[in-house]
Amino acid sequence: MRQLHAVPAAEVSIPLQVHAELLVGAAKSANPQTTKNRVLAFLAPFRIVWPDHQVEDHYVTIRTFLEAQGTPISEADLWIAATALVAGGTLVTNNTGEFSRVPNLLIADWT
Repeated sequence: MRQLHAVPAAEVSIPLQVHAELLVGAAKSANPQTTKNRVLAFLAPFRIVWPDHQVEDHYVTIRTFLEAQGTPISEADLWIAATALVAGGTLVTNNTGEFSRVPNLLIADWT
């Protein structure tokens, strides 16, 4: 959280898939409504990025490349990686194992 707070909120983008995954986690929690409210409050300052045709093009490129290499990644992670590539930013994740296989994707692990 310290590193996240060091970055201006205007510079943080959240892919729609990440937003959805956080809400799924809230829905599965012991107190879904309270957790959902906390997730939405946490995400409120950040821009939510929806897939567009550029993201779709990157998705296709990444997926076909990784499948040809025999090293596919999950569907959600494909969309997240494609979104980060289009944005030209750094993907912050603790799942560096999967995302490191995506060519030209800048990743950082803040854990």
